[in-house]
Amino acid sequence: MSIYLKFLGFVLIAGGLCGSLYCWNAATRDDAYFQALKGLEKYPGNVLYQTEFKMAEPRHMLLLGGAYGAGSVGLVLGSLCLGMGQLLSRSRNA
Repeated sequence: MSIYLKFLGFVLIAGGLCGSLYCWNAATRDDAYFQALKGLEKYPGNVLYQTEFKMAEPRHMLLLGGAYGAGSVGLVLGSLCLGMGQLLSRSRNA
């Protein structure tokens, strides 16, 4: 069981960091959001640009949340599994 928990810890850490990098990359390349933002800055009172921006904004915010959340959650849960695996291996040896 301790080997399984250690392996799961490494997988969670790697998955969290990979998910964070993927979301960060997708957020920086979100062309629909940046085009809508440029249009809204150029014509601030235009309803069409406001609607386009409001349609692109939730996806961009979710990508940013994933970029910041996936890495930290992966690190916390992965280190928890690594710690429990280490405790189990020590308790069997004692």
